[in-house]
Amino acid sequence: MSYWQDKVAIVTGGASGIGYALCRELCRQGATVYAADLNPVGLQRLKEDCADARSHVATLNVAEEPAVGAFIERVVSEQGRIDYLFNNAGIVTGGHFEDMDFDKWRRIVDINLWGVIYGTQHAYAQMLRQGHGHIVNTASTAGVMPVAKSTAYAATKHAVVGLSLSLREEGRKHGIRVSAVVPGLVDTNIFATATNLKGHDYDAAMKKVPMAKISPAQAAEHILDGVRANRQFIVFPGSNRAIVAMNRLLPGFMGWLINWKT
Repeated sequence: MSYWQDKVAIVTGGASGIGYALCRELCRQGATVYAADLNPVGLQRLKEDCADARSHVATLNVAEEPAVGAFIERVVSEQGRIDYLFNNAGIVTGGHFEDMDFDKWRRIVDINLWGVIYGTQHAYAQMLRQGHGHIVNTASTAGVMPVAKSTAYAATKHAVVGLSLSLREEGRKHGIRVSAVVPGLVDTNIFATATNLKGHDYDAAMKKVPMAKISPAQAAEHILDGVRANRQFIVFPGSNRAIVAMNRLLPGFMGWLINWKT
């Protein structure tokens, strides 16, 4: 029997990319999946792909705390528990820091950070009551090292890493696990749909990075393997593990190396 058989999982950002792949794989392995996103077309496609599984979809803005709370209450009401929360929804903003304005700051913080906080706070309360659970927060390489022209994005992802690592220690005595996902380049549309500041083209810039992208399905496999092993950091693929490890050893040099052409 699959490890995921009969587990109850919530996945935000489930209509595309890594979130979509996570939902498909969880459904394939017998989990009951609640996918949330703002993209109804992607959610409908997911519902059709998982037609034979116990899948549920909901249009949700993770930046709205009452809506997030109501969604989690719905899952608990219908299933009696939450085994896994994958906080995966996120956006990217790229360009020079001086071109940021406060509206753009609020949008990226509301989705990338507050969205994670809202989901985590509500799910954690339920997991305390039931005595178990696992919260999986998607961060980024930009959450553990400097990435020029991605300062706002990096700020939110550093915060997600800090939240995850500290809550992991708090939750341990309650039977609650917390992991931070640190993916490398994954072949999704996140950069194509990025908010670009003056003169910046995030998608074009990422296409110049001399590393191959992995597929969302491969990313989902890495994440689920890491969750099963209860890893603190789930870092992938191998090239990204090397970059993150080198940054821990030589942070000044790696900061320069990663950003020297920006």
